[in-house]
Amino acid sequence: MEQIQNQINELQKRMNEKDNQINELQKRMDEKDKQIKELQQNLFNIIQNNYNNNNNNNQNTKPETEKKAENFLKSFLNENQNENQNEKLISIEEIINLINQFPKNEKIQENGCFILEKISTKNEEIQKLKGIEIAKYQGILFILKAINNFPNNQIIQEKSISILANIAFDSQNQIEIKEMKGIEPIIKSIINFPNNRDIQFQGIRCLNNLALNNENQIEIRKLKGIKPIINAMNNFSKDINIQSESCDSLFNISHNGKNKNKIKELNGIEPIIQSMINFPNDEYIQNSGCKALTNISINDENKIQIRELNGIEPIIQSMINFPNDEYIQFNGCEALTNISINKENKNKIKELNGIEPIIQSMINFPNDEDIQNSGCKALSNISINDENKNKIKELNGIEPIIQSMINFPNNRDIQFNGCGALINISINKENKIKIKELNGIEPIIQSMINFPNDEYIQNSGCKALSNISINDENKIQIRELNGIETIIKSMINFPNNKDIQFNACEALTNLSINDENRIKIEELNGIEIIIDVLKSGFYIPEMYYNIFKALSIFSLDEENKIKIRELDGISRITYAMNSWYENEEIQKFGCKIFYNLSTNKENQNKIINEVSHKIIATMNRFPNNEEIQNYGCGILSNITINSDNAYYLKSINGIKPVIKAMISFSNNEQIQEKSFEALFNFSKNSMNLNTILELNGIEMIIKAMINFPKNENIQNQGIQVLMNILDNKEIKKHNKTNQWN
Repeated sequence: MEQIQNQINELQKRMNEKDNQINELQKRMDEKDKQIKELQQNLFNIIQNNYNNNNNNNQNTKPETEKKAENFLKSFLNENQNENQNEKLISIEEIINLINQFPKNEKIQENGCFILEKISTKNEEIQKLKGIEIAKYQGILFILKAINNFPNNQIIQEKSISILANIAFDSQNQIEIKEMKGIEPIIKSIINFPNNRDIQFQGIRCLNNLALNNENQIEIRKLKGIKPIINAMNNFSKDINIQSESCDSLFNISHNGKNKNKIKELNGIEPIIQSMINFPNDEYIQNSGCKALTNISINDENKIQIRELNGIEPIIQSMINFPNDEYIQFNGCEALTNISINKENKNKIKELNGIEPIIQSMINFPNDEDIQNSGCKALSNISINDENKNKIKELNGIEPIIQSMINFPNNRDIQFNGCGALINISINKENKIKIKELNGIEPIIQSMINFPNDEYIQNSGCKALSNISINDENKIQIRELNGIETIIKSMINFPNNKDIQFNACEALTNLSINDENRIKIEELNGIEIIIDVLKSGFYIPEMYYNIFKALSIFSLDEENKIKIRELDGISRITYAMNSWYENEEIQKFGCKIFYNLSTNKENQNKIINEVSHKIIATMNRFPNNEEIQNYGCGILSNITINSDNAYYLKSINGIKPVIKAMISFSNNEQIQEKSFEALFNFSKNSMNLNTILELNGIEMIIKAMINFPKNENIQNQGIQVLMNILDNKEIKKHNKTNQWN
């Protein structure tokens, strides 16, 4: 052990000696650099002084001063000197001063731009810092002068534009370059040297960085800068760097709405797609291509063109090829989200097996909020198509949507898009069951609870619960998870939002079919809220249909019959029926509500005064609707129990639709039974008997009694009506021949 320790100590001693040698060497190098720097500075000062003296005293020696300046700059372009050495030996301020002092000297401008480019071309952070420093000494102005003064010098053009590209990483420099009218000469250079690969690359790179500024995006379009980018992509289709920068620049430029259209007009979509096809293994091009197509595809016509140019497939293939690249996954999902708004594109995505990579992306990046949101959005759009709903279920795509909502309860966009996806998916019967099995109802309700003031989430939540609640087991679970309270609260909080009111009413309608749910809704003043919607003035027939359907269920309860009247529900229902008098479904459920309400005596008085005309008119307008005729006869049967009501109804031709219903639906036992009840009540008033006879009522009574011999009510009431007729003296007097006996 002691021997080993001695060896370790000896080794440590040698290492310390080595470190000392290195430190000594570094010290000598620093001193050498300092000496060189001092010499260079002295030379620069001599040049500066000579230039100033010559300006003041002797203009004839200026060429000699310029020569020294040229040599001074040339010394920094030695092949053996690296970028770090250059930067130590000369400052940005010094270079800019020389460029400024000799604006017409092509060699000084060329070498000065060359050095500035080397200094500023490093990583993005260094480029920003150097860009700020160049701008500080008015370097942008002098670089632009160099571009404009030497338009045919390709080296100056390339190096100057490269410098501008580097310094344009800084947002303030982006603004200054535009204000100094620097975008135009960059575009001109790209146009003037279409075959110079380096100018094309640096020019597009510069426009790419400048286009990070919104106003610059517009300026590039106005200066016709989009076309040269597209031309470069076509001319250098195999150049991976030009393709990459071009895709990226078109992405930035296309943030502007008019630019999206312009790119399409200039046939710019095709080279983006072709670039992705040509470089399937380049992550940067794939990502840039997906980003560019995302922006461009916001425009409806562009969605179509992307499909026609076979642009959907490379997006999907990119996601498949790079499953672990979070940027490609995000931008791929975003692109498919926009593209899939078009109906045919939805089908195309399914044909190309594009649904699976979206789902896989969500599974692979469960903690990435952006990918989760984009995935939910994409699946929401795609699932509008019925076949796609099934495909999403088959690929186990419902679970990641639900999991995303659970994992990010406070992310508003994920909650909204998750609900949107579940809305579409849950239209499918089997998917409703699957959502429940995967505990997907709770996150929908929780989303509404977490975002009580967000109208869009409230609306999406109500719609999702409306779809899901068609399933009987789901009705129960929604109640157990406090979903009914959440729906009603949404209606209270957003009384003027017609979509929320519509979807909430639809949800409550479905839920109220369950008896316990109906009681819960009643306890939460749900009837009052539903009737308030009738008062709101939303002229949406589907909404009235849902409200009427719900009230037709609630009005079965005796207490609710009274409550609906006290809440002025009878008047509101009548008003709605008058507003939508041609809508058969609304009229049907309206009649059903009044049939239920008319069993209450006080309701009968209100119905005879306010509704009876409407019921008769509805029966006459829809003579072939079996349910309307059934409920209509039932209403007239109930309210004619009062003899005064029977007399009044006769005066407004209320007997005729009853007998017509008997004729039209002679085999419908319910209609016949209700009609018999009505005619029995009418026949109690002698003045109604002649009308019954004139309308061939006796014939229909006898026919019904023959058709339904086992229906006790029909038989008993038929006999009663006939006896009332036989007992009437006036009828006997005018009907000596008993032809109906």
